[in-house]
Amino acid sequence: MGEKAVWEIVNNRRVIAGEGAVSQIGGILEWHGLKKVFLAVFSTNSAAFGQICAILKDGGVQYYVYDKIVDEPDLDVINKGRDLYVAEGCDCVIAVGGGSVIDAGKAIGMLAVNGGNIEQYQMDGKAVTKLPPLFIAVPTTAGTGAEATKVSVVKNNYNGLKKSVYHTTMIAEIAILDPLLTVDLPAPITASTGMDALSHAVESYVSLNANPLSEMYSLKAIELVGQSLVTAYNEPKNLQARENMLLGSYLAGCSLTAGVGLAHIMAQPVGAMFKIPHGDACSIFLPEVMKMNLSDSLDKYVRIALELGVDPCGGSKEQVASAGIVRIEELRKAVNAPDRLKPYIKEAIDMEHVLETVMKTTGHIKCNPRPVDEQLMREIFNKVL
Repeated sequence: MGEKAVWEIVNNRRVIAGEGAVSQIGGILEWHGLKKVFLAVFSTNSAAFGQICAILKDGGVQYYVYDKIVDEPDLDVINKGRDLYVAEGCDCVIAVGGGSVIDAGKAIGMLAVNGGNIEQYQMDGKAVTKLPPLFIAVPTTAGTGAEATKVSVVKNNYNGLKKSVYHTTMIAEIAILDPLLTVDLPAPITASTGMDALSHAVESYVSLNANPLSEMYSLKAIELVGQSLVTAYNEPKNLQARENMLLGSYLAGCSLTAGVGLAHIMAQPVGAMFKIPHGDACSIFLPEVMKMNLSDSLDKYVRIALELGVDPCGGSKEQVASAGIVRIEELRKAVNAPDRLKPYIKEAIDMEHVLETVMKTTGHIKCNPRPVDEQLMREIFNKVL
């Protein structure tokens, strides 16, 4: 027998979940003796922003608002954020928003105390050597799981690549999952982020690097998202569905320590190239990738189908597993999530350039159940075109 691989999971120190959980921020900052928050937000018009500002004012805590994160964070957004954090004399970071805002908050806090520019960490392997300041993540979407990971995905302005920066200390110290902050989420974003969470859960579960803890997180995430995404989409004020989606997204984020597979290998760089929202790109690739992986991880795909509510009713493993994929396709259709790339592509496709970009950005991912090569990527791309 070969030597067993060492595996590791990094979790938040605290997770505070439930209606009104965000109200605990004031007490947390007071206990830590913090005086000025770097408040990274997507929108200053959101109810979540107003509520958190009121909490900070009531607690006598100063804050600087950074609302320049309107898309996936790039080098300029991170480096400018670091400069402002230092100039304003901040001592902690709170990120309120979706995955882009939370990823930016992670990177800005890390950079503020470790120095240098973010591209040095992204492209040159510069080491994180100092503990970042306290970071509180408050997700207002339910899909990216960024509040549960040590990873910050950053778009490189110079080479066009979307590449991760990560370190164990970059994970949020505290994640706050308050469903009241997600009830105003527009239906298309509910769908896109929900498909992202489902992709995280499915791909991490069948990953070659899955471990007992990651599998536990993955399966519960699949169950919660499978039960609640359509309800959250159709009934945005349904707090139980919103809470289930936040928790499912969080658990799927926890499972990401096991890695992702071919759907993400393709979705991340292809989405960046053709300006496709990440969750939409995952929605497009996931079912076709599952079909290609089926025979390489059949028992696990059967378990996924069962978590999605498929009745085995005497069917073969292949039939049950395939029914699980059909269930995901039905769920995708029910929330009007995309299933094809073509609507997003406005120019002639240079397939060699696409494959080269995929390999540069995500070629390091080796945990897909079926071995991935350029021919397989080409085949998947053409199937979803």
